[in-house]
Amino acid sequence: MSTLACDKVQKMKKVLLIILGILTVIGGMWCAATPGLTYLSMVWVIGFVMFFHAIEEMVTYSDRKALGFANGWNLCGSILAFICGLLIIISAKAEFLTGVALLYYLFFWLIFAGVFGIMAAFNLKKHTGSEIPAVATAAGKWWVGVIFGILMIIAGCLGFAHPLLAAISIGLIVGFEIIVTGVNMVIAGITMPSA
Repeated sequence: MSTLACDKVQKMKKVLLIILGILTVIGGMWCAATPGLTYLSMVWVIGFVMFFHAIEEMVTYSDRKALGFANGWNLCGSILAFICGLLIIISAKAEFLTGVALLYYLFFWLIFAGVFGIMAAFNLKKHTGSEIPAVATAAGKWWVGVIFGILMIIAGCLGFAHPLLAAISIGLIVGFEIIVTGVNMVIAGITMPSA
């Protein structure tokens, strides 16, 4: 490929990356402006993933069974996932119940992850005098793990106390994360070297 053609391809990549970055930022701004809808959209996506994965599992069931990778329980699980996914997609009540269950699962996870994080931090503290410099440096900051563990436990408890606020917060976090991703794409496009 000639140098001129390489330059054109590189310029097209830059422009495409900048355009995609701008569109991503706009999408992130929409998510941040409508955090409740963003959270519910995440639940809807889960329903679609379950639905289409179940279809794929049912379609390939006979092939997988012939190879010894599937049995009747796999088929039952696929049918159940199909029904649950379909209910989440078409039923507002099922979508709401899934959203609530997802929130409470997240709250439990935050609390347990916080507890385990604190335990790991105290375990790391035991290695403070290590002869390995990297281990000694990490062990010297064991208290950071304790702080993050405590914050995770607090976030989980607050989530149980205020689940609606937690759902909105998740929507905002997703929106801001998408905005940051879009900004990074634009910066990468602008700073991309020419061929």
